[in-house]
Amino acid sequence: MSVKYLVSGGEGALGKFVISMLLERGEKVRILMSELSDTRIYRNNPNIEICYGISTDKDSMKEFFELEDPRSCVLFHTDEYVSLSDSTNLTMRRVNVIGAENIVDMCLKRKIGKLVMLSSAYALNPEVTGDNLTIHFDRNKVEGEYAKSKAEAAAYVMEKVALNKLNAVMVLPTFIIGPGYSEDYEINKVLSSYIKNGTVPPKEGGRAFVDVRVVANAMLTLADKGEAGAGYIISGDYKTSGEFFKDVNEIQGIDAPVKTASRLVMSKSLAKLVNFYYKISHKENPREAYSLFNENPDARFEDNSKGILPENVISFKESLSDTISGAQRGGTQAASATIPKADKGMKNNAAIDAMEARLKQTNSVTKQAVSTSTAPVAAPVKPVHTRPATAAAQANAAAKSAAENAEEKKENAAPAPAKEEVKSIIPDIPLKAGTPAPAAPENKEDKADT
Repeated sequence: MSVKYLVSGGEGALGKFVISMLLERGEKVRILMSELSDTRIYRNNPNIEICYGISTDKDSMKEFFELEDPRSCVLFHTDEYVSLSDSTNLTMRRVNVIGAENIVDMCLKRKIGKLVMLSSAYALNPEVTGDNLTIHFDRNKVEGEYAKSKAEAAAYVMEKVALNKLNAVMVLPTFIIGPGYSEDYEINKVLSSYIKNGTVPPKEGGRAFVDVRVVANAMLTLADKGEAGAGYIISGDYKTSGEFFKDVNEIQGIDAPVKTASRLVMSKSLAKLVNFYYKISHKENPREAYSLFNENPDARFEDNSKGILPENVISFKESLSDTISGAQRGGTQAASATIPKADKGMKNNAAIDAMEARLKQTNSVTKQAVSTSTAPVAAPVKPVHTRPATAAAQANAAAKSAAENAEEKKENAAPAPAKEEVKSIIPDIPLKAGTPAPAAPENKEDKADT
């Protein structure tokens, strides 16, 4: 199939909207997806071609970059990993830096016509203002591991634009919200902490939010109108933590004022003391739950894309409502985050190692594949006891074990659940008249599961 548009990160929320908008225009799309991704929503669509691979592995992307006319092709790189924790995150660095650099290198090697790269407004050097705002990135000038990873990748793009004449344009959104993100995405963790767990939010701090559908529409527009080497800020409404959670209460029908924590809880000087208190009290730490709202006065970015991008017609409250209703749906954060086991996190690794050890103890020949984001919880295996026992005790234990196993089999003998209907998570997008509106990719229910 002769294609003009390529999309990396097709399982992420932004990637899905970009693909949906391209399909609505009748375009042919090639998608780079992990082998562990659910591709059912893209199957049986004659305008879609799926290539399996990840951006952090160049060799896996060879098929993705084999094109009849690469100079006329546009690649949308939407793959990213978001974590606002102060802790070092190797997965985020691998996806945001190494993955982005690999995409850039392959675009140069295969002579791709244009690259539309997802970056972040938080990657911008806050000390630079005026006309140079969109072209200066320095990881040492920004705060937070996420911003540093995006700044490093953006600086690499600018270097290749200047030295190798890479035709690339960068999209610089503020914090993205909207439907389609996974439960481990930062905004969904915030909503879960507040709505489900009742964790008290901070009194101060805020962020500028922009809808994922607005960012997707901007990427398509910049594929045609964006200048090589330029970066375009896509900003939305700035909301303090109080304003944000007031809107959450109204959407959820909670008729009560927002209770906020003292500013001391979020203070950097008291971080160790606060973290220790919440650790021994076994309560959710507001510093971790609401790192999104750490006070950041330089986060109010001005949109520099006036006259180029279509007007944003999705209000913050509408976007927040869609975020809340869709918080339980979506894919993984990034395609490249679904492969390696080493960076799944201490908790997940411990569970996996324990499960594997127990399987070895019981000499089981069944091995279970474990996904980084959607791994099913295996039933615990009883440990093997090594203490010597009398013949009578051994006989009693064997009889008791046989009875328990028989009872367990009886309880588990339930009919197999009906096959879940697979539907696209992409809702309708209220865009301004004259701009492309997204449509969910075709889906066949009667096809085999991936």
